[in-house]
Amino acid sequence: MEIFGYTFSRAFVIFVAAIIAWIFTQLFSKAFVNSLTSGISSGKRLRTLNSLMRTVATTAILVVSAFMIVRELGFDIAPLIASAGIAGLAIGFGAQTLVKDIFAGAFILIENQFDEGDEVEISGKRGEVQKITLRTVSIRDKDGAVHTIPNGSITVVSNFSKK
Repeated sequence: MEIFGYTFSRAFVIFVAAIIAWIFTQLFSKAFVNSLTSGISSGKRLRTLNSLMRTVATTAILVVSAFMIVRELGFDIAPLIASAGIAGLAIGFGAQTLVKDIFAGAFILIENQFDEGDEVEISGKRGEVQKITLRTVSIRDKDGAVHTIPNGSITVVSNFSKK
């Protein structure tokens, strides 16, 4: 393992490439959202999806580049990859409800099932949609109560605002 030789140079190139990939991802996603949100009322929906896309891309770039740099510095990454797989499995089981909510929220946003301001009925609660996030939907009923419903538990949506 050479610290200041060829190995360090390749690790530095990987680091610089990761930074360039991250910057490209940030610029591309920002330009993509700006082009799609001009004149569209669903700007919040696109910004939320953009945030999700940027987070996933950033995480992937960080993990892959970290493993590549560690490998270039001469360390065996097989135990790290195995540990990451086991940790991912444990976290996946522990957070499966959260993951279910996020995936359901992404599909609600992508499919444009309802929007903020629409009158809907979800899980027996009818009212105006106050806020849509990747994890929950908030509805204000006619009595003024706000109901927060996890996206993963939404099975049927009745939208009274769409024609």
